[in-house]
Amino acid sequence: MPDKILTIAGSDSLSGGGIQADLATFSEYGYFGLAVTTAIVTVTTKDFQVFPIAPHIIAEQLNSVLALDDIRAIKIGFLPTVASIEIVAEHLQHIKNIPIIVDPVMAFKETQIVDTHFLAKALTEKILPFATILTPNLKEAEILSGHDISDVNDMRNAAKEIFQLGPTYVVIKGGSQILGNQAVDVLYDGHQFSLFKQDKIVRSQPYHSGAGCSLSASLAANLSQNNVTVNLALSDAKDFVWQGIKHGVKLNDQFDFGNVWQGARRSL
Repeated sequence: MPDKILTIAGSDSLSGGGIQADLATFSEYGYFGLAVTTAIVTVTTKDFQVFPIAPHIIAEQLNSVLALDDIRAIKIGFLPTVASIEIVAEHLQHIKNIPIIVDPVMAFKETQIVDTHFLAKALTEKILPFATILTPNLKEAEILSGHDISDVNDMRNAAKEIFQLGPTYVVIKGGSQILGNQAVDVLYDGHQFSLFKQDKIVRSQPYHSGAGCSLSASLAANLSQNNVTVNLALSDAKDFVWQGIKHGVKLNDQFDFGNVWQGARRSL
């Protein structure tokens, strides 16, 4: 019988990220996925919309799933409002001895409009102290650290600043935005840095939607296993996502991006 992993995140109508990507990732690792939906996100070629779920409905979902046994890890993604952050934080107070992976979603690949800076304070105060691993992308790391990031040295400095906010580990995802032929992620544990590199996949229509969600979900799955180190978990998660981007899902010719395919590594 498979163990369970819980995702608390938004729903993506195109299944690029959010709970759809998380559940697919959990399944690839042999876990049964549970989900609490915090928002519904719709994406078209012309529009990107977020419809937050009412806080009391989020609370009822949490009451339902947290009554279950054998939850081995929790992944937290998009929390669209301060109220949703507070509800989730209240329930996290009762969680003991399992990894909590926090992907502090405040910047989306599908849109350049970031109106979520006001969430940073609530996330910092309420959620980050519970995080075993925090996985911001570059924009989110800039928001949380208060510093611009343009290279790996900036990533290191930001990771040190963000570590002071409470997580046990910080992983800043450089993705394709740092100059060079490799995508670089920086891991910081409060004492030392580790760099994780993969060759960039360059194509006119990148299949990267859901990369961050899949990475954090993979970390949750890896750390659900006994005796798996954070370094090993991140190395495997990077490979999992890289294969998913390389063999990703084309939406259609109108979209300028495609989705990560969580089943890519299994299919090779």
